[in-house]
Amino acid sequence: MRATNTCLMNQAARLAPYFFQQFRAACFATIGTVCAFAMLSAHADSIKIGGTGTALGSIKLLAQEFKRSRPEAQLIVTPSLGSTGAIRAVIAGAIDIGISARPVNDEELRQGASARTYARTPFVIATAAKTSASGLTLTELTAIYSGTQTRWPDGSPLRLVVRPDADADTVLMRAFSPEMSQAISLALTRKGLRLADTDQDNIDALEKLPGSLGTSTLTQLATEGRAVNALALNGVAPTLQNLSNGSYPYFKTLHLVTGPHPAPLAKDFVAYIQSAAGRAVLERSGNLALTQ
Repeated sequence: MRATNTCLMNQAARLAPYFFQQFRAACFATIGTVCAFAMLSAHADSIKIGGTGTALGSIKLLAQEFKRSRPEAQLIVTPSLGSTGAIRAVIAGAIDIGISARPVNDEELRQGASARTYARTPFVIATAAKTSASGLTLTELTAIYSGTQTRWPDGSPLRLVVRPDADADTVLMRAFSPEMSQAISLALTRKGLRLADTDQDNIDALEKLPGSLGTSTLTQLATEGRAVNALALNGVAPTLQNLSNGSYPYFKTLHLVTGPHPAPLAKDFVAYIQSAAGRAVLERSGNLALTQ
């Protein structure tokens, strides 16, 4: 009996390393499977959002509120892409949701993009916070862009910040009046003016240049906390109330752009933006929420 026990013990000792190796391999396989599923889950719950810089502040606020009920969701808001850049990125599959200040065109629709309007925000004439002016008339604004008025009423220098000709801000301003459109054409040929390519470059210039004047939106001013003031135009302040009642007629319309097969999380976030909770966030951040 003692010999048999000794034999069994020796045999167990020889087999122990084998069983340990098998156990360790099974554990690593299990851990690998769990990690793989975790990576897939993280990918499934991650989307990228990008677009016009003027709306990114409010989109970040919407993403924060959305994550309260979906803490596992990863909503990545990219730096400013511009409207056209956002639409192209959606079509290419580089981002899941684009934010555009213009509608998609027929060619973009043919390439698979689709869009829905979700908000309007007052389009504002803005200046550095320390500038003494509180408002302008359309006639004065036209004179500033044409170059016949180069100083503020207190005599201090007026520094105009302009946007590229194809930019949504420039397109909107040209629609103010034929005289305004002509004045913008003159401004774009004048030397020494600050040209801002993106919404963030633009707001930086308006904030930092003493006596600055340029364009922005109420939502950008409301969400970025810049030292920039929105001016009344023709005696009407660019507020949501005045936009809603029609007394302030200048605004940007914002669009959510998705591809032909949006991810489930992208669909959920779009639905949240257009829900009562999402509309409340939009209105707190300088937007008049729209529903379709």
